[in-house]
Amino acid sequence: MRALTLDDVSRCLELAAGRDWAPEALKWRLLLSTGQGFALEAPGGDLAGAVVATPYGGKAAAIGMMLVAAAHEGQGLGRRLMAHALAHVGPVPTLLYATPQGRPLYERLGFVEVDTLHKHLGRVRDLAPAAVPRGLEVRAMTAADLDAVAALDDEAFGAPRPALLRSLWEVSVRACVAVREGRLAGYGLAWPNLDTVMIGPLVASGDEVARALVGELVRGQEGLLRLDLPSRFTAMSAWATSLGLERHPPAPMMMLHSDRAPGRREHLYAVAMHALG
Repeated sequence: MRALTLDDVSRCLELAAGRDWAPEALKWRLLLSTGQGFALEAPGGDLAGAVVATPYGGKAAAIGMMLVAAAHEGQGLGRRLMAHALAHVGPVPTLLYATPQGRPLYERLGFVEVDTLHKHLGRVRDLAPAAVPRGLEVRAMTAADLDAVAALDDEAFGAPRPALLRSLWEVSVRACVAVREGRLAGYGLAWPNLDTVMIGPLVASGDEVARALVGELVRGQEGLLRLDLPSRFTAMSAWATSLGLERHPPAPMMMLHSDRAPGRREHLYAVAMHALG
């Protein structure tokens, strides 16, 4: 077992390709600069498996990108990787989004399903200007907004992640805040992942604010867009579908050391990526 660094991104991509995962170099760089990756090496030096653990200020953690090379299946490597990642983050509420292949292992480790998430993917068609609620201003996010954005995100997500938010802002194609009477009512980030623009994180005080933010984030975007919405946001899901984004089957959110996700999740409308929680 060894730690992964940014120098290992190309090797992570090779491992991922063996499992038909997309070559998401920026995603790996974001994860390895924000969290800590671990790998098991095969005798020839190739990666036999990898996982990324992202701690959030001792209050919560996320586990993602857990994969084992096909040639090394059935050897208990997944359990070893998960045990190492969990020891790294400690006994804090820890979340992950489970694939069907990984779920049995996570259940054996004590994870329980607490929520589900729907991917919405497609190209926006005929986007009418989103109705901006009275008294709400939606504008570009600047560096001066980052502290307030991090505070609002901490409340919704349930743990601090200012470094991650700054990193996402720095690579974003568009970033917006919603302000009402001088106070932050929401924010959203749109960042590139291969041929897709990811919309998230998205935090808002309500559906109208969330729609206004998404409307601004996707304006003029002609390529694929992805918005990952927790299942509770049924009206937002219907709206996203009406824009042309196809709703996909749910992915289960699973937790360890808690039976509910931390924070005020009624305000966390979209996640940045599964691996970050």
